[in-house]
Amino acid sequence: MNYSTAKSEKFDCIIFKLSPLVMKRAVAIVSGKGGTGKSFVTCNTAVILAGAGFKTLVIDADITMASVEIMYGINPRKTLQDIILGNAKAEEVIHEGPNGVLVAPAGARLKKRLRASELDAAINSIVNAVFPDFLLIDAAAGLDAEVVMAAEIAGNFLIVCNPEITSLADAYKVKSVLGSRSRFIGTVLNRIGRVRILGERISRILGPLIASIPEDPRVRETIDCGVPYVLTHRESIVTKQLFKVASAIAGVELYPEKEKGLLGFLRRKG
Repeated sequence: MNYSTAKSEKFDCIIFKLSPLVMKRAVAIVSGKGGTGKSFVTCNTAVILAGAGFKTLVIDADITMASVEIMYGINPRKTLQDIILGNAKAEEVIHEGPNGVLVAPAGARLKKRLRASELDAAINSIVNAVFPDFLLIDAAAGLDAEVVMAAEIAGNFLIVCNPEITSLADAYKVKSVLGSRSRFIGTVLNRIGRVRILGERISRILGPLIASIPEDPRVRETIDCGVPYVLTHRESIVTKQLFKVASAIAGVELYPEKEKGLLGFLRRKG
């Protein structure tokens, strides 16, 4: 198959649940507020999964604040919005990103507001065109209808938050709502800097703590360059923590293989 290279509503629309026979796991990456680094975690985790030999698809479902294409350095001609507008087929919006990860960008320029039912149909059409091993949906921040829809479609969700009480409070609200509709995998604590809250306290509030990612000024540099952090700083603590996220999603321990260079990742058997 050829790929390109280049507000709230009632939750009463039909939801096309993704069949477990289609893929190993689908996960919606969510957050209580913007600016937590959710897209950074999504994009780099997907690169690790793809490097481990899994067919990995990232769908940017954050239409208003789309950033996945920027983080991957992709300049797409067709995007998720074009499917919704009827201007593109699913195959036309799938692009190949770094390390072989497949990407369905949302489109940096907002063409129309998104309805949850439209997101539902668009995601399913893209998945049916790819049949990935793993699907990561980069959902919008907060609790709009499309966020709830993304979590329900995936059947699993993961929360990214910062070590600040306001971020934790917002994340708790998101978990409380989505937890009755989708399976909660755990929390990723991102951008740990001067403000520190003990992991034990976070676990009591939000459940399992998958990874604790420290603040690193090089993260911004890689985003500006459109190059995934894990491909250029493979020995850093940030990368090691992102491997924990990928391992939690894959259900098997993943680790870098130094002998194969920057792009080689392995999954540990057993």
